[in-house]
Amino acid sequence: MKSIKRIVAVVLGLVFFVAGMLKLMDPVGAGLVVGEYYNFLRIGFLAPTADFAGMFFALLETFLGVAMICGVFPVATAVASGVLLLVFTVLTLTMWIFNPPMDCGCFGEAVHLTHGQSFLKNVVLLALWAFAFVPVTSLRRPRKVKFVSFGVAMISVVLFAIWSAVSIPPMDFTPFAPGVTLMQAETNPEKDSPLLSISTPDGDYCDELLASGDILLISVYNPDDLSEAAVERIESCEAAAIEAGVSAVRIASGVFPGGAGYYNSDRRSLLTVNRSNGGATLLRDGMIVAKWPVRSLPDARKLRDLAEESPAEAMVKENTPKRLRLQGFLLYVTAVMVLL
Repeated sequence: MKSIKRIVAVVLGLVFFVAGMLKLMDPVGAGLVVGEYYNFLRIGFLAPTADFAGMFFALLETFLGVAMICGVFPVATAVASGVLLLVFTVLTLTMWIFNPPMDCGCFGEAVHLTHGQSFLKNVVLLALWAFAFVPVTSLRRPRKVKFVSFGVAMISVVLFAIWSAVSIPPMDFTPFAPGVTLMQAETNPEKDSPLLSISTPDGDYCDELLASGDILLISVYNPDDLSEAAVERIESCEAAAIEAGVSAVRIASGVFPGGAGYYNSDRRSLLTVNRSNGGATLLRDGMIVAKWPVRSLPDARKLRDLAEESPAEAMVKENTPKRLRLQGFLLYVTAVMVLL
C-alpha cells in the first residue's frame, strides 16, 4: 500500500510541477489571470501586486510539485498542498456557480477548462491527495540523496523563472502564436482567427496594413514603463528592419515613446501578441512568423535571413530551437527529480 501511495504522490506532484512550470514560462499571462481573480473577488485594488502574486503562486506550485516527486519534507508538503487544493476547490466551485467571463488559468494558456471542469479537476486532485497523504503519520522519510535532487531541481526552476521574467514564452499557446494568420489577412476568416485592430492616434482604423508584406511589429503595452535603454534598442531594431527591407510598424497602448509615426491598439491585445513590453513580432502576409523580447531584438542579418525563407520555413527555423531547448530543460529537471 505504501508503494501505491508513493506512486499517487508522484503523479500528483507531476500535475503540480507541470501546472507551475506552464505559469513560470509565461509570467505575464500568470499575472493577467491573478488580476482576473482579483476582479472576481472584488479586490481589484490589489491589481499592482498581480504580477508578483502570479510568479509567487507559480513558484509555490512548482516547489510543492518537486517536493512531492522527490518525497522531501513530507508533512509540510502534505499540509501546504492540501490547503492550496482546498482553497482552489472552494474558489472554482464559487466560479462555477457565478460563472464569471474568465478562465481558471490552472495550466496557463496551454489548457482551457470550463468552471465546471476546473472544479471537478480539483475534486479529483483532492481525492488523490487524501489517498497519498492521509494519515500524515504514515508518510515515510526520504533518502538523503533526494534532498540533493530537490535542491538541484529547485535551483534550476528558479533560474528558469528569472530567465522567463526577461524573455517571452518559448512555447506560445496564445491566439497569436507563430503559424497563426491574422483574421484581416485571411480570404475566408474562421471564427477563431485572431484580429489585431490598429488605428491612428486620431481613431482611423488601419487593419489592412498588417495583411500583406513583411511587417515587423514593435508593440508597447506599457509606454510609461519603457526604459531609455529599451527605447534605444527599439530604434536600432527599426533601423535594422529598414536595412533588411522589412516595414517596421510601431503600435502602442497610449503614446509610443519617441512621438509620431505610430498606431494604437488595446493593451490586452498587445499583451497577447507579444508578452514583452517593446517586443518585436514578424509577420509575413499576415502570418505570425517569429517573436522577440525587447532585450534581444533582431538585427538586420536575422531579418534578412528570415525574409529569404518561406513563411513556414522561417517559422520553423526561428521557433523550433526554442522549443527543443525547453523540452530538454524539462527532461533534465524531471530526470534529476526521478533518477537522482
